[in-house]
Amino acid sequence: MGTRKSDIIKKIQDDADEVLEVMLANTEKVKERGENLEVLGDRAEQLMEAGKVFQKTAKEVEKQERFANRKWKIILGVTVGLVILIIIIVIICTIPSSRTVEPFPASSTAKPLCVSNQDTTC
Repeated sequence: MGTRKSDIIKKIQDDADEVLEVMLANTEKVKERGENLEVLGDRAEQLMEAGKVFQKTAKEVEKQERFANRKWKIILGVTVGLVILIIIIVIICTIPSSRTVEPFPASSTAKPLCVSNQDTTC
């Protein structure tokens, strides 16, 4: 019976040692997870800062692109306006005027202009 008690005690001791080892391993894993969480937290903060910098840079680039687009639209508008103006000037200069006014009548048979009814030449 003595060996049986010692076997039971040894088995209980072995079980206790095994539980202790599992608990120590679990504690180590919890510490590692905590450290990993801290690293992840630091990385998250760095990503947040990088995101803010990226957002600021993106807004500046957007503003520059908008300005460049506006500048090109103005240049295009002025160019089109000048082309239209040149076309109008060319059309006006090249089309012969159909409304030529002669200061005096070309024919010599024209009657003089009557100013009053008493004039006998009219």
